[in-house]
Amino acid sequence: MADVTQENIDKLLKDAPSRVLDRVAGYMNVYKSIRWKHVSFVIPTNPIPSHRPRLSGYRVYVPGAAKTQSFFNKTVLPTLGNLFITTPCKVSTNLYIQTPKSFSLLQKILAEMKILRPWGNVGDVDNYLKSVLDQIQPNEKRGHVGIMSNDSLVIDEDTHKYYSMTPRTEVSISFMGRIPEELAKVLRLIK
Repeated sequence: MADVTQENIDKLLKDAPSRVLDRVAGYMNVYKSIRWKHVSFVIPTNPIPSHRPRLSGYRVYVPGAAKTQSFFNKTVLPTLGNLFITTPCKVSTNLYIQTPKSFSLLQKILAEMKILRPWGNVGDVDNYLKSVLDQIQPNEKRGHVGIMSNDSLVIDEDTHKYYSMTPRTEVSISFMGRIPEELAKVLRLIK
């Protein structure tokens, strides 16, 4: 399969006047100079996928969300200082789901070695990620606390599901230290 994106870029660059090419080169240098900050933490509980939103009268809620948010606020948030992400970020999560009690010794060993992986009816990977992102965002019902202003800031994500006798979620976030003014202008974030 041909690289469609590269073909599009080549076509656009071929048709672009030299002043646009100069600006593209400048923005590429600005983008390369962005300093990314990193934070990693562990949510030490069995990962739970986010459930579908429910309607109760006029209120929409996600079953279990308040409980997972409360756990995050009490156990993880205090270890992260005053971290609050408001810039584009990349999120990587490793989900370690509780090894089933029915597993044989062989299955447990293969699971810990990351050979035997969860699939089927243990939950969709996107619902697990949604649960993690919901925990780290502020919510008016849960006291406006969190470490990321909105999950729309996530520009890249990578999620993996494993079994483990020590269930947990390992989260790594890389985020821009700041959005360069030049990029903010071209994205029309500032006037």
